[in-house]
Parts: sequence; structure tokens; C-alpha cells
Amino acid sequence: MGQLLLGLAQLIIAVVLGAVAAYLAFYLFQWFTRGLDEWEELRKGNPAVGIVLGAILASVALVLRPALAVNTSTWDVGGELFFRVLLAEALQLAVGLVLAVITLALALYLFAALTRGIDEVEELKKGNLAIAGLLAGVVIGMGLMVNQAIGQVMALISSLLF
Repeated sequence: MGQLLLGLAQLIIAVVLGAVAAYLAFYLFQWFTRGLDEWEELRKGNPAVGIVLGAILASVALVLRPALAVNTSTWDVGGELFFRVLLAEALQLAVGLVLAVITLALALYLFAALTRGIDEVEELKKGNLAIAGLLAGVVIGMGLMVNQAIGQVMALISSLLF
């Protein structure tokens, strides 16, 4: 029964912090695309904006995935395990969320700085799918590259807490 309650509590924490992560990912997209009304572009059916936003959300999920795995095998099992796991998961997700937003913002900023000949925002306004695919690749690639490092940070946080 304890494992079922722990699993349900972990699910609730993951859903709540996942929704926060999605909101922050959208905020990150708005920061990157200043001068672009994202909601209006999505309402108009601009696929380029949808592709990049979807890629940012997927990348945040990739970066946060290691934060969902709380390794309890090295812990001293006791009555407080339930709350320790929930605390560790919530803390790991919060730290992972901050790291995800920072790494993706940095990747987008560096990419935009390196491609000065292309106005990515203007191209997204035009619905340029080639630019959208390129930006999607940048953010998903960044998520894949930092996933392992985030996992190591999460393991360190867990070991320091318990």
C-alpha cells in the first residue's frame, strides 16, 4: 500500500511541476521571440512557431527526465522514506527545471548570436519551416546533450540530502 501511495504522490508532483515546466518553456520561447505574438501565430496556424515551441517543451522534458528518478537504494529504509522520496523528487525537479531553462536559454542565445545573418524571429513569423526545423534541432539536441549531466547533478543532490 505504501508503494502505491508513493507512486501516486510522485505522479502528482511530476504533473504539477511538469505544468510549471511547460509554462516556463513557453516563457522561454517568448523571451527568445520578442516582437512575436506567439498565441496569435498559433491561432493563425503558423506551423513554424508550433514546431519550435513543441521542440522546446520536448527538450525541457528530456532535461527533466533524470529528476523524476529518485534512487532510494542507498538510503536507510525507515518510516520517513515516503516523505524523503517526495522531498527529493520535488527538489530535484525544481533544480532540474532551473537548469533546463538556463541551458535552453543559453543554447538559443548562442545560436542566435552565431547566426547573425538570419533573423530567426522574422523567419518564424513568415512560417519558415526550414528555420523552425533547425531551431527545433538545436533545442532538442541541447536537451539530449545535457540530459546526462543533469542526471549526475540529480544523483549528487539526492546523495547530499540523504
